[in-house]
Amino acid sequence: MLLFTHIDYKEGRRAYVATISKITVQKKAKQRYNVFIGKPGAERFAFSVDEAILVKYGLRKGLELDENEIKALIEADELKKTHHLALHYLSYRMRTEKEIRNYLKEKDRLDEHIEKTIASLKAEKLIDDRAFAEAFARSKTAQTVIGPNKIRQQLLQKGVDAEAIAKALSPYQIKWQIDVLTAWLDKQERRAVNRRESNEQLKQKRTQQLLAKGFEYEAIQVALANREADEDNEWEALVYQGEKLLKSYVKKYNGRELTYKLKQALYRKGFALSKIDRFLHTEMEGEET
Repeated sequence: MLLFTHIDYKEGRRAYVATISKITVQKKAKQRYNVFIGKPGAERFAFSVDEAILVKYGLRKGLELDENEIKALIEADELKKTHHLALHYLSYRMRTEKEIRNYLKEKDRLDEHIEKTIASLKAEKLIDDRAFAEAFARSKTAQTVIGPNKIRQQLLQKGVDAEAIAKALSPYQIKWQIDVLTAWLDKQERRAVNRRESNEQLKQKRTQQLLAKGFEYEAIQVALANREADEDNEWEALVYQGEKLLKSYVKKYNGRELTYKLKQALYRKGFALSKIDRFLHTEMEGEET
């Protein structure tokens, strides 16, 4: 609370009236002003205000203010500070209403000022969760391989409501997902060198990868089903896995038991029984069966 003791005041219609004796610009913040009250030569700092508050309320040397008016000025200035903080936070990128509210709370701004600031920013269209959701989805899908389910989760965490999210994600339905997944799978296939998995194992691996990226199961399965199985790589992978297992199992088993253990292990890895039998026929030739 501002004290009026030992400063120039007079009684009248407004009790405890103080007179502004000097206004100076702050050295480190040119948009803020220090207001002094008291007799010339004996001024005391009273409060500081934003330039917008200074202009709006016509603050000047010689103006008389009572205690309630000064309180109102300080209140208006605190609201302006909250507004400036929000604008600064928005200057880096778009924000949701929840993000702005959380940021201002972290800055210990008054709840009343936060709500007034948010209402003002929404009126100015500086906060628009629908526009944010659409821009967020466009940006994410342009920058990386990401599906609508993951984008939905991220938008929910940012406080966007379900209706706005649904509208933002409407362009990214099954057909779009299949096209994106097909391109991604082509790229992965070109990168693949010395693959060691069965086609079934690879399918399961890709399914889990793409579910984690936020794509829908239906789109993933269609994209995978549209691909031709690479029989050569499948056989090379089976031979690699089979020979590796054989080196280990031959120390523990022999004869029919060895054949059975190998067949069981390779089947669990997703290889077709016909290919396993072909491998075993080649590798176990001469062994007792």
